[in-house]
Amino acid sequence: MATLERIPISVISQVPVFDANVAMTKVLPAVHKNRAVLINKDGAFYGIIDFRSVHRESKSLRLNKNAPALKYAIKVPKIMRTTSLDDAIFYFYRSKRNALPYVDGDKVIGILDRFTLMKMVLSMEMLNGIKCKDIMTSPALAIDAQASIAQASSAMADHNKNRLLVLENGKMAGLVTRHDLISKFTITDERYPEMKSKRYSPSNITISNIMERNVQTVNVNDDIRSAVQSFVKNSISSLIVLNNDMPAGILTVSDVLASLIAQRKSYENRIIISGIDRSTYEYEYDIKEQANAFIEKVEKFRKVNVQYISINIKNLKNSRYEINARANVEKCGAVEVRITDFLLDRTFSKVLQALMESIKKKKDISEKKRYDRVESV
Repeated sequence: MATLERIPISVISQVPVFDANVAMTKVLPAVHKNRAVLINKDGAFYGIIDFRSVHRESKSLRLNKNAPALKYAIKVPKIMRTTSLDDAIFYFYRSKRNALPYVDGDKVIGILDRFTLMKMVLSMEMLNGIKCKDIMTSPALAIDAQASIAQASSAMADHNKNRLLVLENGKMAGLVTRHDLISKFTITDERYPEMKSKRYSPSNITISNIMERNVQTVNVNDDIRSAVQSFVKNSISSLIVLNNDMPAGILTVSDVLASLIAQRKSYENRIIISGIDRSTYEYEYDIKEQANAFIEKVEKFRKVNVQYISINIKNLKNSRYEINARANVEKCGAVEVRITDFLLDRTFSKVLQALMESIKKKKDISEKKRYDRVESV
């Protein structure tokens, strides 16, 4: 795995930015045109809105278009200059997002989308030796073409799926995705002409009206590299996998990400975070990124190898936090600090500062002892 590769700023895409109080009716057209849009609250970055965040809490295809953007914005991990390709893969897989915000310094300047990430994966030769049949989802969930949009939406929610095979007369006719369903009911000004004469309801529009008939396919024995190339070329997130021209399963970008994560070696995971609860979960990614940047800084300027850092967080009363951090440094041994303060980010900043000072002292002592031993020979 390419653990030392970083995410360059050159691959970042610019997207619209909205205030958290703006009505969704103004945000939705931009959501349809971009992988995600950025949301600011009180002048600072808050989160993103994409298709999945719009419908994350409801099985219904309806949404309140007059509601403020804040209702549908979600906090996600951020990509930074210090983020490795491995970690970016993990963040995309865990967050289940099509795009993540990119931070330059202390400012979010755009997004990294999944297809750009896939291009980087292709360039790093990370997909060799894996067949589509090894990682596809099988069997695929199917629905009849005459089923309604409402029925398809309910089936996806009940089975936790974002796509369904569509059958006509018992044969594969196409594919319908959650994106297809959502787009027909969240676009403010665009509707299919053939639907204008009908009562616009998810219960009386059939899947055959919206499904994708010209679906992209791969063979069960194809290398997943060819599948990823198809994802990137066609800007799609799923492929139907065929065996003797019959559907054997579905392969998604998430399946590929999961496969890549499975290849990660234990020595790559040098940051161990514990004590994260519901109130601190959203900060886990930022803590890991700061810890990564800290390790990089220590190894560059102190000329030592940090084997791992363990971080335990305790949420005390009255917005106070206690963080115990232990760094194991090659040839210097373990360094441990404990800091209690108000606000999690301030407490962790003090922890990193204390760790840096402790490592410096430990290294100075270690070097001094080695020098003394040489002098005494």
